[in-house]
Amino acid sequence: MTRGDEDGDDEVTATTTMMREDDDAGEEVLERHRDAVEEAMKYVYDPNREGSSAFAGAKSAMMTRTPSSGLKVMQLNCLADALAANDAFASAEYYEDEEEEEEKGSGNEGSGGGTMTKGSMYDLNFRKRGRDLIRVISTEDASTTPDVVCLQEVDHYHDFFEPELRRLGYAGIYKEDQWSPCRKFDAPNDGVAIFYKMDKLELLSSHAPGCPRPRKDDAARDAGKTLMARFRLKRDPKSDSMMRKAIGSLMRVASSNVKPVFSGEDLREVVVVTTHLASEKTVDGIITRLEQTKELCRQLNAFATNLCTDVDGVQIILAGDLNATPNEACVVHLRGRGMRNAYEDMSTALGDDEANRFTTWKTRTGVFKAGEVKHTIDYILYSAHRGSKVVSVAKLPNERDIPGDKGLPTFGFPSDHLPLQAVIAFPK
Repeated sequence: MTRGDEDGDDEVTATTTMMREDDDAGEEVLERHRDAVEEAMKYVYDPNREGSSAFAGAKSAMMTRTPSSGLKVMQLNCLADALAANDAFASAEYYEDEEEEEEKGSGNEGSGGGTMTKGSMYDLNFRKRGRDLIRVISTEDASTTPDVVCLQEVDHYHDFFEPELRRLGYAGIYKEDQWSPCRKFDAPNDGVAIFYKMDKLELLSSHAPGCPRPRKDDAARDAGKTLMARFRLKRDPKSDSMMRKAIGSLMRVASSNVKPVFSGEDLREVVVVTTHLASEKTVDGIITRLEQTKELCRQLNAFATNLCTDVDGVQIILAGDLNATPNEACVVHLRGRGMRNAYEDMSTALGDDEANRFTTWKTRTGVFKAGEVKHTIDYILYSAHRGSKVVSVAKLPNERDIPGDKGLPTFGFPSDHLPLQAVIAFPK
């Protein structure tokens, strides 16, 4: 055998070895993917075979009705009016009210000199945008109208959101941000709010951790802009069997002169938490968000321990703008506490790699945080460790579904964040 033949054999051997290594790497990737799908399927509600990991079950779950013991939850950062008016978005413009324009004699209506024709860009003025936000929240479809709505950057709670949503059957609670960035524009502070359907839930108690506090950077009390509420799920009064059972119970109580004894279903409790964590996209910001999350968890544990009837069985939903991508420390910390991402679980179970690519997409042109950002920082998390499962999630748009190429806000999308919606089932 010549030297050239030996070199050729070595090359063939090396190539074969590399191909085998590539095959092994490919199998490893596939195995990890299968494991991820199998893990996600554990937390996807299957109405036909509860506890099953059948892939078909997950697909049908996207179209199933809401379980009798569960909630439809919406999450939305509304974009505070003061920030909308003072940030410079490439996709939208804050047009003044027509009467104010007439008084100033200025024309947004011109066509030359670079002036903006009114209506050529989405109008950020809250007189219009507020109505658009209500349409997003109400969904204009009774079958998908949320039972619970978690909102951030709310600076028109008392004069707009509360009265408007009350007309739609919601009651609300609100926490104003003591250190709101809206203050620098001499505007009302923004805050976080939880609205709930009064025919679905009964508010038992609420808590706003770290409010008030003497210093913004008081790490020992800073849980972000957080509000938590303890609810009892109301039973459906239209059910004849339930009515008969309730009447029979009242008659027995009246005859025996003892306090009524409620079943576990009567006492079904859920704690809903909404939060808005620090926004700085720096190492210090990452550390701050992690410390805020740890304090939030401490406060939540104390809240549930002291007030909940069944502290080990109470279900927890956390919805908010964490200002953190899925692998950041604060999100990992919440996963470590048993909370799972509804969108991530459903998209993994369905093999939809395009789902949940971003929850905010904006292009700023001013001096404040100028540039384009597009990432996932908003979440609906649920207590999988306590038996909750995700039934379905509302499909999020991709870039092709959003008008223009500058992101949000824009026509059909009144905030710089997308609304999230998920149906969560609780164990019976």
